[in-house]
Amino acid sequence: MSATRFLSPCAVGYALAGCSGMSEQACVTADWRTVGFEDGTLGRSVGNIGSYRNACAEHGVAPDLESYRAGHAEGVQVYCRESNGFAVGHSGAGYQAVCPANLEAAFVREYEAGRRLYELESALRNVDSRIASNYRAQESIKQELTSIAAAMIATDTTAEQRVAMVTRSADIGRRYGELTTEIRELERERALAERELLDYRQAVAATF
Repeated sequence: MSATRFLSPCAVGYALAGCSGMSEQACVTADWRTVGFEDGTLGRSVGNIGSYRNACAEHGVAPDLESYRAGHAEGVQVYCRESNGFAVGHSGAGYQAVCPANLEAAFVREYEAGRRLYELESALRNVDSRIASNYRAQESIKQELTSIAAAMIATDTTAEQRVAMVTRSADIGRRYGELTTEIRELERERALAERELLDYRQAVAATF
């Protein structure tokens, strides 16, 4: 069975993780070997049959466990290829210890390498997101300060309101400065994260 011709079980009515409950017709007509194969190619545990058993029990139907297991065993042979390990790790997906002993060591080695790249890229994205969030906060403060300045000179603004505005301006002005300090620290953190990522990418490239 070609690994390039997978059909999502959801698309053909099967109840995989995250899909809705199986209908009676799906339970009755399911090709359990194919369901097992596709679960295997996606790195799902053979224990996933339990979700089908529960869903189909509502319709008085029991999955063909033997066929499912046979298909799953074929599917994990595709999933557990060493060349797939890096891609799975880099996707951020978890590994459910489905690989047989003769394939697991090589798969896990590549999986961990891919997972490390995923983590480094995620760390850099996280720093970028925090920097962007701080810049947005500063922009919001500037807009509020502009509004306060306009209100301060408005003829209908009371003395009490002006006092409150002065206090508010001082508070958010301090926060603006704190955000500036945070941005500088984050930019230093970003430089380190980017350097670590680039070094790792070069190290990975050198192994191919």
